[in-house]
Amino acid sequence: MKGNETLAGYDMTLALSENTINYQFQELHKRNIIHKKWGILSGKTKVGDTEKDFHITDQDANFKQKLKRWIALQEKIATARENGKWEDIGPLINTLETENVNFNFGWDANLKAPKISIIQNDPKNLILHVRFKSGKLYYRADKTNAVETHNLKDLVYAFTVPIGQLKVNKENMILDAGDEAKKIIRESGLTDQDFTIESLFLNFQDANISTFDKSNSTFPKVASLAFEVAIENYFNVILQEEEHSYILGYSVQRKKIKASEKAMFQPTSLAFSTSYSNHQKKPGQFSAFNFLMMLNDTKPPTNTTAGILPKSLIELGKDTSSTTDGVFALQNNHFNTYLTSLDTYVQSVFKGLDGTKLRHGFKNGVMVLDKHENHKDDTIDTVFTITKESVKNTSNNSGISVRYKIEISTTVIVKAWFVKVGEKTLSTNGKYTKDEIKKKGAPGYLDFTITAGKTGRFDLDHNLVKPSIAFDENPNLFGNGFWKDLLNILSIVVSWVIIVANAIVTQITVDLGKGSASSSSSLISKLNDIDVLNQTNKIILPLGKVYTFKNLRIEDKQDIVAYDISYAPVIENQN
Repeated sequence: MKGNETLAGYDMTLALSENTINYQFQELHKRNIIHKKWGILSGKTKVGDTEKDFHITDQDANFKQKLKRWIALQEKIATARENGKWEDIGPLINTLETENVNFNFGWDANLKAPKISIIQNDPKNLILHVRFKSGKLYYRADKTNAVETHNLKDLVYAFTVPIGQLKVNKENMILDAGDEAKKIIRESGLTDQDFTIESLFLNFQDANISTFDKSNSTFPKVASLAFEVAIENYFNVILQEEEHSYILGYSVQRKKIKASEKAMFQPTSLAFSTSYSNHQKKPGQFSAFNFLMMLNDTKPPTNTTAGILPKSLIELGKDTSSTTDGVFALQNNHFNTYLTSLDTYVQSVFKGLDGTKLRHGFKNGVMVLDKHENHKDDTIDTVFTITKESVKNTSNNSGISVRYKIEISTTVIVKAWFVKVGEKTLSTNGKYTKDEIKKKGAPGYLDFTITAGKTGRFDLDHNLVKPSIAFDENPNLFGNGFWKDLLNILSIVVSWVIIVANAIVTQITVDLGKGSASSSSSLISKLNDIDVLNQTNKIILPLGKVYTFKNLRIEDKQDIVAYDISYAPVIENQN
């Protein structure tokens, strides 16, 4: 399966489990980031000769007072109607209007943390459950009725959220940023703030969120229709009339966006889908909410299957315990961008060796360099062939290994009075030893291990197996005269190989910041500073947890690079 199929047309996908998102709702609720109270009073008000919908929330300082006043006036109106005192009803209704308490419905409730449910066979929608801990529903059938009061304790209002309709791009993602920040953000892509639950709620309000789901809802038995009508009116009429940051009773205020440097895999658009999974009969753990991302301003796919992943990425998690909260996946062809940067770095290390000249950089995985040296009349010509041998998962699943094979071929031409008297070669394939050459030739190997760092970066480690060279022909067959001449420069040849190996080790050690090294080259700094996503420090979930990235790997069958994400609780000051 191609990576494009695995990620349903998108370049990158972050899949977070249903359980993880619901846990974060609990944490946000616990810390009062999302409100625990939800009060609404909705009705009609006259503007000139026309009536318009209006509402107030429990953020209004006079909310309780207006609620009591409305109930009292409706009771008087109902009593007047019951007693046939129709002449009293008109003035009382006028009082409702003049005091701006002409409400049709409302509620004053305490809320539990909301929950989502991922729907089987419906990747473009999810169910959001608004859960009432306690409270009352207030409803009048018409202007002359008393206000009915119904208990909301432990009831649920559920509706379907069309997440497939939500899109974020560089033009509409900025809610609060200065002109200069906007410019930088548009040039670099989305930021971590586009991956927070708050932003997700903010996006929800722009969609038609009032598709009532009766099968997942519970209402007061005697007032299910009243409550349904009341809450649907609130979403259908009131919220759609204005830009409202107060959604589902939660005051959503997005933080100011901080401009950041462009990362290698900086997403430039964002869409959403879900993947239901009953893997191991644990749908909450394996069903995923997907953040679907495109890179480099590439337009998102528009076909009917766009964003519909063939299976939940969380099923690919190496650690399928409850400690895995999500899986991040990147199409393999995009990961090659990182590998190309690594090639560039390796090329710079060898090119920086004293006296070497680059014949050509990596072509089909092979790079060739030359070195020419004179020793009196004699010449030493060395060819370095660097081959990228493999990119594969490490044996202990700790990351991805990249191996470069180092082969050396040295041609020594011995001259006497400017006349060539012999030519011999030594190489990493040589089998013959004598005197200075004490062991058979062997290629060297430069191994890098890429792991998922704690903050979402790729960490890079290395190991070098030093190459050795030996004679390609049996030196015992050389003439004694030629051998004596060759011995004069043989030590130079051997020491050069040692110098090359040591120089590589030293340069890479410095670049990777190992030991006491205090400086680094710009290339390796760039590699070390690459965020997998610029926002992976705060991928989605604010508060409550910190990130642990693990099990970076290539999934060959799916043609993606992936790693698992898990979190650890954070103890915060609750004051």
